[in-house]
Amino acid sequence: MPDARTLEIEAEQKHVDRVYERVEFVRAQAKELEHEAYGRAAAGPKTGLVERDAMVHRASAQLRSLDAEAEGLVFGRLDFDDGEAYHIGRLGLRDDDMEPLLVDWRAPAAAPFYRATTGDPLGVVRRRVIISRGSEVIDLDDDVLTPDRAGDLRVLGEGALLAALRRSRGPQMRDIVTTIQKEQDEAIRAPARGVTLITGGPGTGKTQVALHRAAYLLYTDRGKFADGRVLVVGPSTVFTNYISRVLPALGEDSVHLRALGELAPGVTATRRDNAAVAAVKGDVRMLAVLADLMWQAPPEAPDRLKLVYSGQVLTLTTAELDTVRQRVRRQGQAESVPPNGAAAIASAELAAALWSKLDMPALERDLFGEDVVDRPEFQRFLAAWWPPLRPAPVLSWLLDVERITGLTPAEAATLSESYHVNNDWSVDDVPLLDELSLMLGEPPRKARPAAPAARLRELTTGPQVVETFVLSISLNDGWNLYAPGHPTPIANAGPSIDNDAVLAAQRWAEAVVLREGHKVVSWIDGFDPYGEDGYVPVLADPLPVQEADEAPVEPPYAHVILDEAQDLSPMECRMIARRSEYASMTIVGDLGQATHPLAAPTWPDLLLRLGRREAHTLELNTGYRVPEAISSYAAGFLAPGIAPTQSYRDGGSLTIQPVGDLADGVREAVAAAPEGSTVAVIAADASLPVLAPVVPDGVALVPASLVKGLEYDHVVVVEPADIVAAEPRGYARLYVSLTRAVAGLVVLHHRPLPTPLSARS
Repeated sequence: MPDARTLEIEAEQKHVDRVYERVEFVRAQAKELEHEAYGRAAAGPKTGLVERDAMVHRASAQLRSLDAEAEGLVFGRLDFDDGEAYHIGRLGLRDDDMEPLLVDWRAPAAAPFYRATTGDPLGVVRRRVIISRGSEVIDLDDDVLTPDRAGDLRVLGEGALLAALRRSRGPQMRDIVTTIQKEQDEAIRAPARGVTLITGGPGTGKTQVALHRAAYLLYTDRGKFADGRVLVVGPSTVFTNYISRVLPALGEDSVHLRALGELAPGVTATRRDNAAVAAVKGDVRMLAVLADLMWQAPPEAPDRLKLVYSGQVLTLTTAELDTVRQRVRRQGQAESVPPNGAAAIASAELAAALWSKLDMPALERDLFGEDVVDRPEFQRFLAAWWPPLRPAPVLSWLLDVERITGLTPAEAATLSESYHVNNDWSVDDVPLLDELSLMLGEPPRKARPAAPAARLRELTTGPQVVETFVLSISLNDGWNLYAPGHPTPIANAGPSIDNDAVLAAQRWAEAVVLREGHKVVSWIDGFDPYGEDGYVPVLADPLPVQEADEAPVEPPYAHVILDEAQDLSPMECRMIARRSEYASMTIVGDLGQATHPLAAPTWPDLLLRLGRREAHTLELNTGYRVPEAISSYAAGFLAPGIAPTQSYRDGGSLTIQPVGDLADGVREAVAAAPEGSTVAVIAADASLPVLAPVVPDGVALVPASLVKGLEYDHVVVVEPADIVAAEPRGYARLYVSLTRAVAGLVVLHHRPLPTPLSARS
């Protein structure tokens, strides 16, 4: 006779099978809807295209949500004291009778799965975690919250959370949707308005909570937060790659996930500057440095202007051109005109300087200015002397230490040297580039030449997109009306209008265009998408035309989630504040892990940097990832005044090993790691070239500067003294490195170990 576990697994498998059968049915419906939608465009006017796009979007979104089954759609069950029971999963499903087959984990009805306790059971008798491999139920784990009401309910397992914690790490972060704890659930479901601050030490699940919060916000108010209006910012691309799997597994793929080095348009920076350089680039004094830099003469600008006017040679020397540039700057700043909008001011000031050189008293100054400015040689000089500026070239001018103002000589030398020794942008450069893109203003756009009519009539392999309405005749189809942006007709008059009845066709077309919201005043000649003769309406209100090189304007973010926020510099805060000006925020971090030299000393200080004053604070006090032995050892290097996290897990393997040769020690420690576990070697950044040859494939070699937020089963930390000595906040960096292990930690050292801060205080 089968045992109780087998019987319970079989019973749950039957329900899981029903869920997957329903999923396949709904998936087939979604595909049919998507197929039907593509036929709607031929049904009539342009409204068919709008309807088609809406149907395709809805069907595609449904198909994506149905595919979010990375570790099983069904993962939980609740049995209540009134006899009710329902299953919890990654999405919500109903059967043909509209009875719930599966309750979405974000729904209010699912909250007891995470919040019920023996002290406050919320009506729950048994909470069951269903462990699946795809659609196959492989195990069950139960908690009984009201034992005297359990009756005949079978109870299995040893604790779902501990079972999940024992699983080995993977190359990417898993979601915690099956094991969310009460304090985590409160943070996930906190109101979206204002600022929510979530704090906690290593292993408390801060990052998972932040990501699950993004999914929860989309579920509760999709109209507000969908279509990329939630931004999640992480410290590095290593980190964002690591967490990239979580949201799709929860059925959400419309969230913008960005590293700090990816926030400025067109830039992807992964390298971090050393602490001395980061302390300069992250300081708000860089605003004054950039403000002065952008008005300086470009390195390639000509330093002399010479032209002939009425037989007189007019010359402006380098010093005189510098004076003119200062006048342009003063006027631009007084009128709030950025450098890229000041070409007209520069032209007028140059003409005024040339006028002062002219010896022709009878000549009117205005006539002189108009004549000189129109000359090709003057326009060529102006284009070279006052060219359009872009952020990257301007920031590169800091190579020249003589251009740096507002800093001490030592700071200026440090800043300039950082650009001499590196040929790529660092993460610390990104806020400067972003700041310059705002300060410089948009470069003037070049006028787009109109396409000649002859080109429009050229034979093509297919229809082209037109920029206005066009009415044309087809020998086979009769009169067709085309609309902007659509290479196929939006309406067809059919055989009711004779091919020669131009006025009747135009009256018909005017009625269709009026339904689209535009009034036709008259008609002129034009060309249809095939280059054939047609008629173009003159509209009472012209259609807006987007320039070909004009990028679409993205809507502002509605919610911004900052992970590892304790390390944001003042300049990074400004960059984020611009993107969250109209957004609510979730700020996640741990002051004990603050390693940036300009990290805010307190959370209120960070809020002020972000332009906020108040926050609703939620503290995660329990560490679920780092075992007690490792957590206690690492806590010795935690800064005084910061309370250590209380570990939920006993045990853990900890080895402190002095070695004569670090390379040999790394080889042995890696070889001794448990088979099948994820392994990482963490060392000071400068040590990586030496260690790279001895770290085998499949083992991560991670610089200490980029390890924040990552986790591995087995971690080898190499030479802690070097990690501490590498930067002013070296102890915090060591604390972060030591708390990356979830099972075993090996500390290898040749030099004496740093003295724990707890012993020094």
